[in-house]
Amino acid sequence: MQERHTEQDYRALLIADTPIIDVRAPIEFEQGAMPAAINLPLMNNDERAAVGTCYKQQGSDAALALGHKLVAGEIRQQRMYAWRAACLQNPQGILCCARGGQRSHIVQRWLHEAGLIIRWWKAVIRHCARPRFRRSLNCHKNR
Repeated sequence: MQERHTEQDYRALLIADTPIIDVRAPIEFEQGAMPAAINLPLMNNDERAAVGTCYKQQGSDAALALGHKLVAGEIRQQRMYAWRAACLQNPQGILCCARGGQRSHIVQRWLHEAGLIIRWWKAVIRHCARPRFRRSLNCHKNR
């Protein structure tokens, strides 16, 4: 189960430069990312677009099934290898994605099934992008 994080938790995450494995698609990462983030996406841009279209036309269950179909076999193994290497290099790191945390939770679950434990945080990017939070972080850093 995902634990609930406070504003202080998010602030501590950023101040500590916690390594963040961002599993959003490259196009999302290019539009904005956390300072200590590396992009190791669950889906590439084309896969993300296909899943998004499926979601709009057929709903969340169909989109989730398509995502699992697109990221399977050799593709999944290649991505698992990259995630595992990043997690081993950054054991204090976390996984994140954009809003609801579904993509980072999927990656976290796959890594757990492979014997690797890593934390995932829901809505890190959305929370830390809020203007009020960013202002409070800047004030905190200047003290």
